[in-house]
Amino acid sequence: MTVENKIGRPDYQTQTGLFKDTITDLNAGWREIVSYFSEGDYCVSYLRTFEFILSPNCPDKMLWNFPEYKELEAIQPLPDDMNARIDARTYMAYLMVYEQIMREVGLVDKTPREAQSTESIEMVMLGGV
Repeated sequence: MTVENKIGRPDYQTQTGLFKDTITDLNAGWREIVSYFSEGDYCVSYLRTFEFILSPNCPDKMLWNFPEYKELEAIQPLPDDMNARIDARTYMAYLMVYEQIMREVGLVDKTPREAQSTESIEMVMLGGV
């Protein structure tokens, strides 16, 4: 029997008793790639490493399947050489896409869109719930 959470998805934490702590790494990784940007150190490996931290925090699909990411990768692909340096504009473009995706899935500045129905929002605004 599958236990579902409030948003109608299987609640794997309840089912397995496991807790996945990926947010700590995500926060540390974000601070790290932003600090490299501020220092002018634009190494591909910093971005690729962060992608492997961000992807498990994206519900329903991996980071590389988001349209925003695919579009950027088509326009400004990162070199295969992990030690390669890229220009500041390309590095910043990847930072911006990562932030956009983090906002879209609710990791930054809001609750995930799936987690809160409009009815709940209206109830709170009307003084209910």
